[in-house]
Amino acid sequence: MSLKVLFKNTILLLLHSGWVCALTAQDWNSARLSVLSANNVEVVVNSFDEISNGVEIPSALTLGVTLSNVVNVPATPGLTGFDIVFRTANGIATSMEGSGGSNLDLNTIAISLSNNVGFGVNSFFNGFVMLSQTNQTLMSSSVFPCDWTTHKIDAQFDFGTINCLGKLNDQPSGYYTVEIEYTLEPTF
Repeated sequence: MSLKVLFKNTILLLLHSGWVCALTAQDWNSARLSVLSANNVEVVVNSFDEISNGVEIPSALTLGVTLSNVVNVPATPGLTGFDIVFRTANGIATSMEGSGGSNLDLNTIAISLSNNVGFGVNSFFNGFVMLSQTNQTLMSSSVFPCDWTTHKIDAQFDFGTINCLGKLNDQPSGYYTVEIEYTLEPTF
């Protein structure tokens, strides 16, 4: 019996009035998440122990955070920090789609962010949060400015563990996929 899951990670940037994406080449505020490792995360479940207890994948994904604050932008409130949220891509998927028409519940996946480098006492990590169609906050921080080379976050994926409501028992064998979207939301 073998169960494979592929998490496809997508990064989105929420633009707020007064924020201009770095591609416009203007000297305004900017925010960006960079995928530094593991754009696709594959989980292979192939033992009864893994089916019963789930699978943990520490440091499955590393994100770099870039955030700058230019205070002379007219009529823009001051930046206070940022949140990183996640959900299924475009909030569309209601389950993980499997081969042969099988599906797994989204609450079988829980993700936790942790500091790799650069985020200390002014950052709050929410622990394990289950995947959903709606935005779920993984972390909040008042650290800025940030640069992706000095401000990195690691993501741990739990699949069917004690941190997840959904379990792998009695699930059909197969290959399941879900696309996950991460958003950096500046806070003012």
